[in-house]
Amino acid sequence: VYKTNNLSHPGSYYKLFRRLLVHNELFPQTAYVLVGFTGYKGRTLYPLLAQRYIENAESAELADIEKYMRSLGFLKVDDWTYQNTDIIISDLKPKNVLKDSDGDLYVIDAEIKSVY
Repeated sequence: VYKTNNLSHPGSYYKLFRRLLVHNELFPQTAYVLVGFTGYKGRTLYPLLAQRYIENAESAELADIEKYMRSLGFLKVDDWTYQNTDIIISDLKPKNVLKDSDGDLYVIDAEIKSVY
């Protein structure tokens, strides 16, 4: 799967790449790979990212997401947000966490922020 990022959430390339590094460390099964950059009308550079396609997957249930995040050491803040001592991960709604036919979960899109 290819994705572009317009930097609206992270705000800068540095913050985006830092967020991607954390994502890749926590969720290596859906690690992002920087493919290159693409432009928009010759004015803006957007990072072009690749991520593994998860076959035979459906949206995960909130209970499955909570159990998975607890196994990684995160506590639930609200339905879509989890936190440990260093990191806040939000936007973990069912469409952003997939469950395959074996019951494995895959975080494909999340907002990751430092607690500091």
